[in-house]
Amino acid sequence: MADLGQLSLPEIQDDSHQLGNNEPNVRPLLQDPAKQIRLFTLWPGSQGSAIQGAFSVATLDDEPAYQCISYVWGDASNTKYIMVDGKELKITTSLFLALRRVRSEQERTTLWADALCINQDDHEEKRVQVDMMFEIYSKCSNCLMWLGEVDLLEGKLSLDVARYGLEFIEFLYYAKAEDASFSTAEGSEKLNLTIRSLVKCQWWRRIWIVQECVAPPTATFLWGPFTISRSPLTNFALNHADVILSSLKGWTLAGDEWLIYEAITTLTRLTISLVSLRAALGSGPQGVGEDITSFLWNTCDRQALDPRDKIFALLPFIAGALPSVKSSNYDIDCDELYSRVTVDLIQSSQSLLPLLGRRPSATPVEEPTWVVDWRRKGKTEPIDPQPYVTAHVLREYYNASYGIPQLDSRNVVSSDGRRLSLHGYLVGTIVGTGVPLADASSDTVYSSSFSIRNLVEKWKRDSAADAASTFRELDKTLGTDDHSARFFTMRSDVEKAVLGWANIQGSDDRENLCMAAWLTASKMTTFLTRGGGTGVGTYGTKLGDEVWILCSGHMPFILRPVRNNEDQHYNNSDVDGSAAFIFRRKHIRYHVVSECYMHGAMRGEMSEAGKTVLQTITLY
Repeated sequence: MADLGQLSLPEIQDDSHQLGNNEPNVRPLLQDPAKQIRLFTLWPGSQGSAIQGAFSVATLDDEPAYQCISYVWGDASNTKYIMVDGKELKITTSLFLALRRVRSEQERTTLWADALCINQDDHEEKRVQVDMMFEIYSKCSNCLMWLGEVDLLEGKLSLDVARYGLEFIEFLYYAKAEDASFSTAEGSEKLNLTIRSLVKCQWWRRIWIVQECVAPPTATFLWGPFTISRSPLTNFALNHADVILSSLKGWTLAGDEWLIYEAITTLTRLTISLVSLRAALGSGPQGVGEDITSFLWNTCDRQALDPRDKIFALLPFIAGALPSVKSSNYDIDCDELYSRVTVDLIQSSQSLLPLLGRRPSATPVEEPTWVVDWRRKGKTEPIDPQPYVTAHVLREYYNASYGIPQLDSRNVVSSDGRRLSLHGYLVGTIVGTGVPLADASSDTVYSSSFSIRNLVEKWKRDSAADAASTFRELDKTLGTDDHSARFFTMRSDVEKAVLGWANIQGSDDRENLCMAAWLTASKMTTFLTRGGGTGVGTYGTKLGDEVWILCSGHMPFILRPVRNNEDQHYNNSDVDGSAAFIFRRKHIRYHVVSECYMHGAMRGEMSEAGKTVLQTITLY
């Protein structure tokens, strides 16, 4: 199967177009696509017989009886044929397997499936029907959620054991009590293996399940030969998963123990967000709260064959929050869509908070760098703190932009949507970087507190040597006790925060824990600025990058100058080495690298001197 994250938009469109190479008029015409839908009646058949059926057209307001299918689209180039009113229709193998699984041997089944019932080649029909999908799912009698076949975990799991695991999850729900066998070693092992296999299903990673699992009044999971309704599974994740997690306390979380912990936390994370949305939505779509950016980050890690769907699939939940994205318009490209969303988020929050939490990207950063690009993959471990969420929480304790004017977001973006014009002041130019807090080895900071302590000790040794060396090489005047003390005070604060993360269960220092979560959400490095300033930024920080405090930025930002011939005529003095904050601008064009921690600047200390001169910069 093709890697969804590696397909380009032209490849996606080419593959989807291949599905449209069917006999003419195989799908009936929709006279009013805004009110009508196609339904597919699946004829009964045995396991090995050909899949056959017929289309019909229904008006949603007439409340037709049908069930929806939720499934993984799969590889659009891997196809099979079904027979529709005597004509061949090409569909993906993934959909073919889903239809075969839901087919009855005795009765006809009326279904709605997106790739089957929407003409993917008609962009206007596709736009209108995709915008209707929440309504389509909310009006179905049941949603059949096909997870795929059971992964037997290289022989560790059998179908009998998986059956036991699902039956036990159902028992916990219907009996409203805990069975004694849950605490036995054999019972726990069977349940753990079942959950490990269950969360490996790619279905959980799809962006569209946010609608498909939340909107329907009832829903049923189909997993291999097994069936379990939505409520028992979500009930287990909400009310019983902690029993398993509590048994893992004190473990080193290695080998199978780590796999169990990862599976349980994954199931909990995946289901809680869906349950919360369903509780908030009630009987129809509405807003998800004030922080739309957090909602997008929490959901956009899921996969989409078309990256534009990472926004379009969520529109029912954020209606009104994105004024420039009112429908699923597939005629605009992904860059323009993400640019519109980013500007809407900045304007709705009246701040630069949406620019926080820049994730490391496997591909070179392309312009415009300020646009939040949900195609970029961050770390994949399910319990990793999300960089945006952790940075966003820090705003409760830090506001580096305190004391300077608020952001005027009305005219920040250029007419072509590619440049962002902002105000702020330069804090310092980075002249030295240390070593990452977490190196590139397989030993992650989440495996145990022991490894965290090892990383901190290694960082202390390396950063101390690097700092002393950098101070000497840059400027002899930096080798003063004052500059050294500033660096080691900053390092002590960071060390305290990271070690606080290791002892998170027993700590009541929320500020330190939030700082630790941010420090461990991405690979970080220390840096030094001209004038002796110190800080922590992401590992992509380079010499020559600049630290800026921007209006309504909350955290300082590391920006990378885009140099050209005109830049050579400026002579700049950094703020952190001056008694006054008046300076000349050196660069006016920048790329965004990330937010950062700047010692002595996190609460507006540098703005309080009253001599700050704001400059206009342009982000590309």
